[in-house]
Amino acid sequence: MQLTTTLLYLISYTFFYVFNRKNIKNGSQRLIDENGDFTSKPKQLLYGHFIGAIWLGFVPVITLQNSFLNALIDLQTIDLKNILLYVLTLIVLLFLALRESKSAHEKKGNSESVFQLSALFFSTYFISRALFLFSYELWLRGALLFETASAIGKPLAITLNVFLYVLLHIFNNRKELLACIPFGITVCLFCFLFNAVWPAIILHIGFSLACEINFYRLDLTRLKTLKS
Repeated sequence: MQLTTTLLYLISYTFFYVFNRKNIKNGSQRLIDENGDFTSKPKQLLYGHFIGAIWLGFVPVITLQNSFLNALIDLQTIDLKNILLYVLTLIVLLFLALRESKSAHEKKGNSESVFQLSALFFSTYFISRALFLFSYELWLRGALLFETASAIGKPLAITLNVFLYVLLHIFNNRKELLACIPFGITVCLFCFLFNAVWPAIILHIGFSLACEINFYRLDLTRLKTLKS
């Protein structure tokens, strides 16, 4: 890995770490807090996702250059056995996401808290969330993972990648922090299996949106029941 590329990753990671920490401190990083309530800072939440998507997407475009499309997908590595393994993993993750969202929603109980966020906000948020995670995975598991693997080998690259991933979640709750380890290892292995970053992009976006959209659906149903 060239010195300029290394510096670029260090700068981008440091900036994102500080930016992410600031959003957590301000309570504007998540759609749903630990109490099962929606964010009270929707504009800041959207702003953070769009800024993150632009910043993290900027780095892979520079470092990957002409190999950008090759980093997204390698058709030669796609075969039935690998796809079946991947689909099974995706199904398990979606099941876990739905179960997690149901568990989080149960914390609300029968609270009659006012549902103040509009349908337009949620539509915009889910799009911004997908864009952010696309850039995030392209940066962390696309450009950085393969760059480090070529320099220090795959085992150390996975170790470093998971460490950096966990460090970004160091200020989140213990459950989420620990979940980053198996998830991080899984997406790294699939990226190497398919020699591309699309497996990580789909798994991360799929898990996140399945969890949050299902929570949103459950809350709509709850409020309709309370009003009836």
